[in-house]
Amino acid sequence: MQTNTIATKTNTALDAANNLATHVGSSVGNVLGVTKAAGKQISSAAHDEMLNLKADLDELIARLPSLSDVDLNAAKTALLEKIASTKEAALDATSDVRAQFNDSVDSVGTYVKERPLRSVAAVAGAGILIGYLLAKK
Repeated sequence: MQTNTIATKTNTALDAANNLATHVGSSVGNVLGVTKAAGKQISSAAHDEMLNLKADLDELIARLPSLSDVDLNAAKTALLEKIASTKEAALDATSDVRAQFNDSVDSVGTYVKERPLRSVAAVAGAGILIGYLLAKK
């Protein structure tokens, strides 16, 4: 009878640890998903800005022989403004990604703070499960 009770408690603890591990894994997956989405946003914005900058440079190079000194200075100023704008857009996108990532990490941290025993149980359960799987090999 004692062995059956210990086995039942062990199974219950493993089930609870598995459940918590699933929740923690889901939270980590959410953090990774947000990070990937933000990375794609940055990549897309940077790609668009670089295409615009390339088009402006191509146009400037094509017109270069016919530009006067005044037009050349104006084109130089416009080009420098475009580069500064591209740099600012990249910095803004990076800041947005950092904020989204920090929010996701905070939500995982909040979950762990609100449920410390479950979190420890999940980590212990995951450790037991990994140990069990490695021992079988």
